[in-house]
Amino acid sequence: MTIRSSLRAYATHFLIAPKVFYFFWFVALGSFMPFITLHYRNIGLDLAQIGVLLSLAGILQIASPLWGLLADALRIRRVLLPIVIVGAILPAIVLGRVTDFWFIFALVVIMSLFAAPVAPLADSATLAALGNARERYGSQRVWGAVGWGLSTVTFGWMVQQMGLSVIFLVYPIAGTLAALAALAMPRAELVTVNVMQAGRRLLRDGRWARFLISAMLIGCSAALMHGFFSLYMEDLGAGGEQIGLAYTVASLSELPVMALSVFALRRWGARSLMMAAGFVYAIRMLLYWAAPTPEWALAIQLLHGLCFASLWTAGVVEAQRLAPPGLEATAQSLFGMAVFGVAVALANAVGGVIYRDYGYGALFAAAALVAALGAVGLASGRDRENGAV
Repeated sequence: MTIRSSLRAYATHFLIAPKVFYFFWFVALGSFMPFITLHYRNIGLDLAQIGVLLSLAGILQIASPLWGLLADALRIRRVLLPIVIVGAILPAIVLGRVTDFWFIFALVVIMSLFAAPVAPLADSATLAALGNARERYGSQRVWGAVGWGLSTVTFGWMVQQMGLSVIFLVYPIAGTLAALAALAMPRAELVTVNVMQAGRRLLRDGRWARFLISAMLIGCSAALMHGFFSLYMEDLGAGGEQIGLAYTVASLSELPVMALSVFALRRWGARSLMMAAGFVYAIRMLLYWAAPTPEWALAIQLLHGLCFASLWTAGVVEAQRLAPPGLEATAQSLFGMAVFGVAVALANAVGGVIYRDYGYGALFAAAALVAALGAVGLASGRDRENGAV
């Protein structure tokens, strides 16, 4: 065996490419997403306009299942991933140079349309490579938390020192590195599938409706927090460095949850882990409501791992379990659409108005309510499914 083939075998066995992909993709997101709302405010957009822009990412997640169907039907999951990443990062080069709302609106539409399938395609490819060991997904995805954490603290400091323009440079560079890693994703055996027949089977499965609606409700809570957290921290008196640190604390809290998720999934199952995430989200939102200073908000960020990391890791595994054979990318796209699509669109469109008219207390109270409703929905769905067994 040659050195080159030995290195390729090593990388495939230890799934190096997915880890590198998640790291750089979340470096790109971590350098951009926490600070883009501050840029919008700086160029004169009001909270309602900011809410509309934030909601676009969610609205256009409706295209994610279409991307997933395309990938499954044509069996081009591995090729499609780097293409959509490039489409998502190119508009950012222009975004930092314009101030007209409708021009920004058009650029964000393009970015959101191409960004929609990135996570589902990557998760589907990673889970396919893991095979029957899908509970090990968290040990791959944890590198995204590492990348997010390092980038948010680094660029929180850089934004404070150099200004917000730096985010429009770093996002395309880190995104390009993620696209290169995506090209090296391990090849997995693809199942030939009758897409129409499998799609009808998926739509008739009542478990999907319960799963997706509950995930969407918990996702609304997450979206309200993520969309307006930087503005909330600024209103509490935090600077750019503290805002970046808050995201870093959240990312660090993901690491043990994702690293140990394999044991939690084996012990309690994906549905129970998602339900726990919903209830912890509700508690977290109420604590933000009561927080008097940025330092309190920083401490509350430690709950992020139990919230988002549990929700996403368990949700990805559950979606893969429920997926008809051959429609794995489509299933991940539907889950992503529920959490990052419908939830983000609803939460940010309404959240901007709530924040503007009633303040962040009302915003976080609403977030706590929808998270609790999502957890209750998962609990009732689990009881019915267990009773049917």
